[in-house]
Amino acid sequence: MQFKRRGPKVDAKSTDGDIESPSPSTQPSPSPRSRRPPPSASGGASGGNPVGVLLRKIILLTTDPNANSGTPQNYLLTIIKDVISGTLLGVLFLMILIFLDYRNIVQLGSARAFRRAAFELMTDPDTVKTIEENIEIKFIPVDVYKSMQEEISRNKEKVNDNAGLAQHEEDLAARTKELNELKSEYEQWKEKGNRMLGLEKWCGGCKGGWGNCDGRVKYLMDTYHTPEIKAKVDIMKDGKCMQ
Repeated sequence: MQFKRRGPKVDAKSTDGDIESPSPSTQPSPSPRSRRPPPSASGGASGGNPVGVLLRKIILLTTDPNANSGTPQNYLLTIIKDVISGTLLGVLFLMILIFLDYRNIVQLGSARAFRRAAFELMTDPDTVKTIEENIEIKFIPVDVYKSMQEEISRNKEKVNDNAGLAQHEEDLAARTKELNELKSEYEQWKEKGNRMLGLEKWCGGCKGGWGNCDGRVKYLMDTYHTPEIKAKVDIMKDGKCMQ
């Protein structure tokens, strides 16, 4: 079986001067976006690596001719969003792994070492001191905190206990009553003693050869430690300081 090569097919309309046949150079070329591999193929090449996905996005943004209408600010904003989202997802994934390792659901040596290093760092005295100085809070052990709470509760109970306070008030009232009775009795005996010794005639504001009578009594008491009543009686025996 033989094949014969045909010549180029000439359209009948091409012979007219009004209509021109399209040249090969004017044929529409497929856009670069149509030649781009599907997302599944490129995603498989990166293996699900966040760094690979980020690099792929940067390459696509920089090589896409249709993206020239955008501005560098848009590119930078997109890159920043991808970096932040990738960082947050990475931290969340790391926290999930550490939690699963803590619950013995999975066994990861790196997660266990990271948790041990974090615990040693947070329990370091210098770290704790720095944190306390920055946030102005004192960290105390749980046992000390519980003992302080118990002591506060006991003191509150003592304050709210009115039985002891009422007892003290009753004792104070009784002592005050006894003191008033003793004062009254003392005044009565003092008045009787003054009448017996004639001290009701004492004139404290009078003046003797030494000056004021009360001043003389005070002088004798301070200098010679003479009792007050004896000093007054001795002065009155000489007929001085009497009304």
